[in-house]
Amino acid sequence: MSSVTAIDTSGLETLGELRKVLEQRSLQLVLVNPVGNVMEKLHTSKILDTFGFKGVYLTVGEAVADISSANKAQP
Repeated sequence: MSSVTAIDTSGLETLGELRKVLEQRSLQLVLVNPVGNVMEKLHTSKILDTFGFKGVYLTVGEAVADISSANKAQP
């Protein structure tokens, strides 16, 4: 997905629903480098609470490294 510079209520709801569907399939949705306005709306809507601390990363490399190391730690 390319850079998202704006998000509305419909987008926030869709993001929440997508996260739920992926979670049911044992998949994780993460966000990488959400820009100021988007991050502000994510925070205000409390949707970030559902992602947890490990759900938002500054770079793709950071996300890949963290998720890869977490998967290696699992038996």
